[in-house]
Amino acid sequence: MEPVCLVEPVPSSGALRVNPDALGLLRGLAQPLHVLAIFGPRGTGKSFLMDRLAGQGKGFPRSPGIWVWCMPHLTQPDQALVLLDTEGFPEQEGDETKLSRLFLLNVLLSSVFVYNTRSEDDPQRQLDRLTYVRDLPRVVGVLDECSWENSFLLSSVLPDFVWCLRDVAPDPGLDEVLEATHHELDSALSSPQDSEDSPSSCIQRLFPFRKLFRFCSPPADGGHGEPPAPTDQLHPTFQEQMGRFKDYALSRSPKTVLGNRAVDGAFLADFLEHIVDLLSRDEPVLLSKICSDLQEGNDYFEGYPMDPAGGAPPRRAAACAAQPSVLEPKRERVVPLQASRPAPPVLAQAAPGTAQPGAMEEPMCLIENSPDGELQPNQAALALLQSVRQPVVVVAIAGLYRTGKSYLLNRLAGKDRGGFSLGATIQSHTKGIWMWCLPHPRRAGHTLVLLDTEGLGDVEKGDAKNDAWIFALAVLLSGTLVYNSLGTIDQHALEQLHYVTELTERIKAKAAGEGSRQEREDSAEFVRFFPAFVWAVRDFTLQLELDGREITEDEYLENSLKRREGQPEKLDLPKKYLHQYFPSRKCFVFDRPAPRRDLARLDELPEAVLSPEFLEQARRFCSHIHQQAGTKTLPGGHVVTGTLLGNLAVTYVDAIRSGAVPCLESAVLALAQMENSAAVGEAVAAYEEQLGRRAALPTESLPELLALHAQCEREALRAFMARAFKDEGQQYQRQLKDTLDSQRAELCCRNEEASSDRCQAVLMELSQELEERVCEGSYSVPGGYRRLLDDQREMVERYQLVPGKGIMAAKVLQEFLKSKETVAQAVLQSDQNLTDRQRELEGDSRAGPMVL
Repeated sequence: MEPVCLVEPVPSSGALRVNPDALGLLRGLAQPLHVLAIFGPRGTGKSFLMDRLAGQGKGFPRSPGIWVWCMPHLTQPDQALVLLDTEGFPEQEGDETKLSRLFLLNVLLSSVFVYNTRSEDDPQRQLDRLTYVRDLPRVVGVLDECSWENSFLLSSVLPDFVWCLRDVAPDPGLDEVLEATHHELDSALSSPQDSEDSPSSCIQRLFPFRKLFRFCSPPADGGHGEPPAPTDQLHPTFQEQMGRFKDYALSRSPKTVLGNRAVDGAFLADFLEHIVDLLSRDEPVLLSKICSDLQEGNDYFEGYPMDPAGGAPPRRAAACAAQPSVLEPKRERVVPLQASRPAPPVLAQAAPGTAQPGAMEEPMCLIENSPDGELQPNQAALALLQSVRQPVVVVAIAGLYRTGKSYLLNRLAGKDRGGFSLGATIQSHTKGIWMWCLPHPRRAGHTLVLLDTEGLGDVEKGDAKNDAWIFALAVLLSGTLVYNSLGTIDQHALEQLHYVTELTERIKAKAAGEGSRQEREDSAEFVRFFPAFVWAVRDFTLQLELDGREITEDEYLENSLKRREGQPEKLDLPKKYLHQYFPSRKCFVFDRPAPRRDLARLDELPEAVLSPEFLEQARRFCSHIHQQAGTKTLPGGHVVTGTLLGNLAVTYVDAIRSGAVPCLESAVLALAQMENSAAVGEAVAAYEEQLGRRAALPTESLPELLALHAQCEREALRAFMARAFKDEGQQYQRQLKDTLDSQRAELCCRNEEASSDRCQAVLMELSQELEERVCEGSYSVPGGYRRLLDDQREMVERYQLVPGKGIMAAKVLQEFLKSKETVAQAVLQSDQNLTDRQRELEGDSRAGPMVL
């Protein structure tokens, strides 16, 4: 589809109205949505940037309101990409109410919010032009009350904040800092003088995830104005910077609402209508109420297309039939993000000290397979995998033993020597599942995880059930599954792939339910999380021809999977299930890499003696896997890191060892509990670390202390949100809130103790001289009480001038003076007695001598 106007201003009143045609397009999107919105001043190239994200030369018009462009996601086939382009705000003040509402809509609808400006003067000033952010907490809330929980929950549902700073001058130092901090916005800001109400402070307070991407001028000649459309006329540095931004923007999670639930187009359309209605009536936007109203009687979150062909859920079937929709993208046509950029060298060959955490110099056994068929995780490999906090691209290979699986994975790893061990005998060599973690050669910030599985069908093992579990684990753990076989794809080869027909016996999608209905539901769910399927046919000797014409490898595979008339259904089961479970299929055929006599030492042979045809085929295979193998995700679009993958492996293997069938729903639930508990722990640790770094107790006032707590609290929230997922009902967010509330109370107590200790120390020092005078009897004279009061008053004045006493200064002083009242009373009594005695003596002296 072409871009259409989604929200337009009414010329007569300045109010906003929603375009029904655009709502119809949104309601036709049954997949999870990745919504990217852009906002900023006029003339800064917003539409140009969005066109580049869409892979188009020119698409968005320069028109008022918010325009929407719906299309298949470029890298996540199970998601739809929704781009929102908004009119720019003017240099001078304009209709601030309209612009503020457009800003609020951008933020509330998007999963990634892009603020686009030009670096015409001080960049900080450009950031502070986003004054509309001040209205966000005033107009939008989660709960119908003012509380810490309300602001906490609001921050948790706001999108990523990405600042695109355009037409900047080269600054290698700043670029290096941004690269080292993964483009963290805060690393480029230095404005401690900002007030709490400044746009910069509001952004830091409201958006936990903040990024900065800097762009040079797009035209190759460095000029301004309308950038040229052809990519080859763009500045190479701009293309590289655009690639980094595009990688980040398209890799984020889908749009979610409260409860971290991904939404589809029908929900987003209704959500938009509610918000526009509330804004037009100047009523507050309460997200919890809107979500509650929308969910009541609807099934927005019951799942996405369960029909393998991509049909919409039953509730929306009729509506979608009447509305245009975005077709489900085919995996084989996905456009790689880095297609226009040269591939960097394979980082796995870097020096040992330069690799990222979790990178391995050689493979390790991840899941051990004992001689009696008992599977168990290898704790050393598991710990290494769980240390990888990056998203993972998982490629597993399976197939009959002695078919060259390990050698093919070594080619994927870019290794001519070493790597996965190759066997040179008729016996199966690899046992269990071996793992190799490497920096991804095409995706910065991602780890490539290669899984080499034990060869299937080993006659010496004689345990087909064990083979079936190995195959099932390869399916469950991978995002791309490579099936490796020898010769041709014929009936015998398909019969060897009988493991695919047993997957319903080895894997469950849902925890509850039994019988044929549950099997059908599981079968439908498999399509959503099963990996992409690649068939690698080794030692292929036939000509790729059919009915006298040349065919592609993919056509060869699809022709081999066609049902043959008169064929018994039992023989066609592998074809049926390959079609049913793996809608994304790809085929590669390989010549024999070397003469038979040299195959035993294949990993030792230099490339010069290998078959040129094989080398070209292997190059195409590796290029396809590196470019097209997607990031491993869980249902709902949750990106899997190495930590999550390790926990998944443990969960699945434990289920198999207990005699149960691995269940994806149960595994995700257990994973959510583990990860969310760990997220709370990391958040509390981040709070304590920040507190230890920032705290200088005692503080002079309670607001100062609470501001310190709020800063540390925001860092804790960022740490929590970076790891947590599927926190249904905000259970763990509330747990974190309770913990941080306790931390705040404890911090207040510590602050009071520190203040009290400081004040007592000051008073002890200042009163030492006064105490000595009391002990020496300096005040035990007529008029001593007045002198004591004068000295005490002087001590209090000196005490008041001492800095850093904290909030207990007045109370400790009061208690100190009260504790000295007994001494003061004693001095007063002594003073009165001495004064009376002195007066008596003086009276006797005036009376004169006695006459006898």
